[in-house]
Amino acid sequence: MATKKSAAQPPVDVPAFLSAVEHHKYLARVKASLSKTWNLSRPGTLSAAAQLGWYLVALGRDSDARELAEHVAVAAPADATGPAALEASGAIALAARLARLRGDEARRASLVARLFESITLAGAPRGAGAALAEAEKDVRSAEVDPSQKHACQGFAQGCARAATVREAGAVGLDVDAVERIISQGLDGLRAQLGR
Repeated sequence: MATKKSAAQPPVDVPAFLSAVEHHKYLARVKASLSKTWNLSRPGTLSAAAQLGWYLVALGRDSDARELAEHVAVAAPADATGPAALEASGAIALAARLARLRGDEARRASLVARLFESITLAGAPRGAGAALAEAEKDVRSAEVDPSQKHACQGFAQGCARAATVREAGAVGLDVDAVERIISQGLDGLRAQLGR
């Protein structure tokens, strides 16, 4: 006897921003895909949300990026471990960066505390030098990737890694070098998203 399949449940807690009308063709596809698969306990969702946040920053849409990153920072499971915690740190670092850039030190401090929790729950954190080398590698690889999708993901991942190190405030950090990586990643995103 055949069993009846139940309809798939729609994602829960999807930020309203994802269902808003989007005029940028590439971002419209990214937002539609993310809204269909939204689940903050899955590393893929957390990674895609952080990447979308960086795409928005590259396009000068900081308020949209802040809305998305803050949503992840608040709603991502606080007890996530491993890859989920690591991917959440990318969005939390973006939210902390945006708070710092707008001068909201109280909110930034709260987000940095959450960032440290997320990094700790991800497992043994790599040193700042290793993370920055990976960020640099992400950006350099994205510069030569012929695929718009993969190039955008690489640039955003490089920005997220560098921002995580910057916002965590590693001792002896060369802030100019970190900001240079982020700037190069954002320039690459602007070029890719302008295609």
